Amino acid sequence: MMKRITVAVGVLTLAACTEDLAPITKTWTETVATLTAQVTELSKSVGELKTKAGGVAMPAADDKDGLDLKAKLDAAVAGLEASVADTQKLITSGTTTVNEALTRGKVAGVQSAIDKVKAEVAESLAKVKPQLATVEGLLGDLEKHAVELAAKAKAAAAAAAVAPPTVDATKAGEADYSNIRFKDGSEELDLENAATKTNLDALVSLMTSCKEIVVEVEGHTSKVGDAKKNKELSAKRAQSVTRHLINVGKVSPSQIKKTSGYGSEKPAMDEPEPGSEAEKAMDPETLKQVRSRNERVHLRILKPCPAGK
Repeated sequence: MMKRITVAVGVLTLAACTEDLAPITKTWTETVATLTAQVTELSKSVGELKTKAGGVAMPAADDKDGLDLKAKLDAAVAGLEASVADTQKLITSGTTTVNEALTRGKVAGVQSAIDKVKAEVAESLAKVKPQLATVEGLLGDLEKHAVELAAKAKAAAAAAAVAPPTVDATKAGEADYSNIRFKDGSEELDLENAATKTNLDALVSLMTSCKEIVVEVEGHTSKVGDAKKNKELSAKRAQSVTRHLINVGKVSPSQIKKTSGYGSEKPAMDEPEPGSEAEKAMDPETLKQVRSRNERVHLRILKPCPAGK
C-alpha cells in the first residue's frame, strides 16, 4: 500500500512540472508586441509634439503671457517624455517578471504576471493621454497668443500710419502732415480718408490752442509728373488746407501768414527721377513709400503760443 501511494505522488509531481507553457508564452509574445507598439506610437506622437514645441519662437522679453505659456509648454513636454519613458520601463520590468514566472513553469503564475504588466501599462497610458491633450492645448494657446500679438502690432502700425505728428504749440518749429491725402491729381481733400480727417482735426486743434499762434502752410509733391504743374498743384493743395482750417476749423485768417506750394523742390526724402536707372533699381514698395512721404502738407510755426497757454 505504501508503495502505491509513493508512485501516485511521483506521477502528480511529474505532471505539475510538465505544464504546457507554449500557449501562454505565445500570449505573452503577442502581448508584449502590442504593448511595445502602443508605446512606440505614443513616442512618435510625443516626438512630433516636441518638434512643434521646439519650433515655437521664444516670446519677447516683455511678453509676460507668452513667456509663461512657453514655460508651461516646455514643462508639459518634459513631463510627457518622462511618462512615456516610465511606461517603457514598466514593459521592461514586466518582461523580467514574466520570464521569471515562465522559469517556474506555472501557467497560472505566468498569466498573473502578464495581467499585472497589462494593467500597469494600461494605467500608465491612461495618464499620458491627458498630458498629450495639455501639450496640444498649450501649443494652441501659444499660436493664438502669437496671432493676437500680430493683430495688435498691425493695429498699432495702422494707428501710427494715420497718426498726426506731435507738435508743441509753444515752440517755433515745423512738421510734416504727410497723411493729409487728396483725391488723385487734384487739390480736393480726401475727407473720406480716415487719416486725412485725423490729421486735419489735429491741425485745427493746434491752430485753435491759442489765438497768438501764426503759421505758414506749404504744399509739396513727389517728382512724378510735370514739375511746373506739380508746383501749381502743391500750392492749390496748401490753399485747400488753409480753407479747411478757416471755414471748417474756424481758425482766424490772420493766423495763417502764408500759403505756399513748392512742388518737388523740397523733398522730405531723396527720390529718384522718374524713368531713371536709380528708380528702376529701387524696390517698388520703398519707392512708393518715398513718394508718399514727399507728397505732403508742411506746417511751419512762425510765432508760437505764449508759454503757459
